[in-house]
Amino acid sequence: MIMEMYDPIWLEVKKYLSIRSATTPRALKNSYKLIYLSDTTGVPIPWIYDMNRSDPLIPMEQRVGNLSVSENGIIALTNDIDGNERWQISTYDLNNDKLTHVAGDGSDINNLGAWSIDGKTLGFTSNKRNGVDFDVYIYKLSGKVEGPIAKMEGTNNLVEWVNHDHALIIHNNTNLDSDIYLIDFKNGNLENLTKHDGEAANTNPKNLGDGKFLFTTNINSEYMGIAIYDLNRRGWKYLYQPDRDVEAIEVSPDKLKVAFSENVEGYSKLYTANIDFTHVREMKIPKGVISEISWGKIGLTYSISSPKIGNEIWVWSEGAGQRQITYSPKYHVKMEENVLPETVRYRSWDGMMIPALIYKPKTGKPPYPAVVTIHGGPESQDRPSFQFLPQILVKLGYIVLSPNFRGSSGYGKTFIHLDDREKRMDSLRDIGALVDWAEGEGLVRKGEIAITGASYGGYATLMSMALYPEYWSCGVERVGIVNLVTFIRNTGPWRRKYRMHEYGDPEKMYDVMMELSPIKHLDKIKAPLMVIHGSNDPRVPISEAEQLVEEMKKRGREVKYIKVGDEGHGLTKINNRVNLQMEIIRFIMQHTPVKRGS
Repeated sequence: MIMEMYDPIWLEVKKYLSIRSATTPRALKNSYKLIYLSDTTGVPIPWIYDMNRSDPLIPMEQRVGNLSVSENGIIALTNDIDGNERWQISTYDLNNDKLTHVAGDGSDINNLGAWSIDGKTLGFTSNKRNGVDFDVYIYKLSGKVEGPIAKMEGTNNLVEWVNHDHALIIHNNTNLDSDIYLIDFKNGNLENLTKHDGEAANTNPKNLGDGKFLFTTNINSEYMGIAIYDLNRRGWKYLYQPDRDVEAIEVSPDKLKVAFSENVEGYSKLYTANIDFTHVREMKIPKGVISEISWGKIGLTYSISSPKIGNEIWVWSEGAGQRQITYSPKYHVKMEENVLPETVRYRSWDGMMIPALIYKPKTGKPPYPAVVTIHGGPESQDRPSFQFLPQILVKLGYIVLSPNFRGSSGYGKTFIHLDDREKRMDSLRDIGALVDWAEGEGLVRKGEIAITGASYGGYATLMSMALYPEYWSCGVERVGIVNLVTFIRNTGPWRRKYRMHEYGDPEKMYDVMMELSPIKHLDKIKAPLMVIHGSNDPRVPISEAEQLVEEMKKRGREVKYIKVGDEGHGLTKINNRVNLQMEIIRFIMQHTPVKRGS
């Protein structure tokens, strides 16, 4: 390992994997300060940007997952232990540097909410009552936690206050269907403001004052648009309906403007508009993906992930224009040389056109050694953000293919449901069709292609290796589902009903779910396999990996298993990321070598 540091190829790989990130901007409304998360110290912790200077706020060894900043300069934050997602809430006072524990004992989950308008009360939800349902609580700066103010079923998040006594809560009916509830703190009463027929997501409420708020919705629409709700008459209407999804949304401090991002073929576009949307202006931003927007005195801040700049925070303000304000360590990597993926559509097994991203190497000639990367979710999307693995692989001479198979988000309400339950195999065939298309284009050669994915992507990796055994040189499965029945039975109880909606109920669909499970098809897998899983994973329990490895060894198959003791559903610690991603790259290079000089 030490000698690898003297090999220029492995040194470059390690430099890429060591690149740091800045995300989650929280701009204060009454000062020019910005609070954000950075993993410069090894895990994401709060940093402060103040008059062109950035500094870490609190020395922490465990990651921080979310932030909420009051108008009084008090930061509420969540952290867990070794990726277990048992979120605890604390506050940090910028005025006196006091850190205070608010909620969580390591056994329950506490979802951070919003501060009240006067900054004296923090709302949050917790499943401490029964481990499943997230009830409403409040924390007052006097040090007192009150609640449950209201008991609610399922997952809920208190996201916005409309006045001193009322706040707005997002209640998830399914992963793709949600409602906005109004809670009255005087009596704990709850009112569903967005009752609807069929499936619809209602989210992102932003208070305008005078009993009105903006929110995003796709009621009676394929895509998410922006609507306004009037509490005085208990009614709403659309203000803006594009033919693609609106994602992040934020209101200016004076409540006169709104900023929002749209998902256009995976890339983000950023707009500003006046509140009635009579004038909409597109902002010029780097090519990439915006995850969050925050508008404060410093200006309109947004976190963007781009192959050319990494994960950084930018700001725009009237007169001054826009500029990058965080500069995370890049270890002298030439980011400008990174590859922007090409967006293509290929014809799948039934004639449907499926979107995909292709990263082409700058060296070598086709057919290239290849890696297919499969996104998680499955209600997710492979987007042109800064991702370590594709950039490293392209640099090493691989072509990287990333399908957005049916069931992916970003392409409308109909498309996202084309893989539900018994339709799962249709989506998996899209992955094989991508390889068929790429070979037909002369880009790849079957048998010289690695496949990898995490979570649902790990499941799809295993299923693809079984369905198309002759296509693959090797596979790397990370925190993936192996048996749909045991997954549903063993996943965190607060998640179970939501995942059943996607994958099925074992009590009603046992045979179908088993037929769609990799564990049923392991005899068909021929290529070498690497399995990586975190011990503390609450989403896909490590028992999924253990049964996979046991069964593969019984069959005498080549399987390399890496159990990560201090992680959960993914890699959040820099040292783990560097070491394990290097293991993945070694495994791929061993079984899918790049023929130098070809």
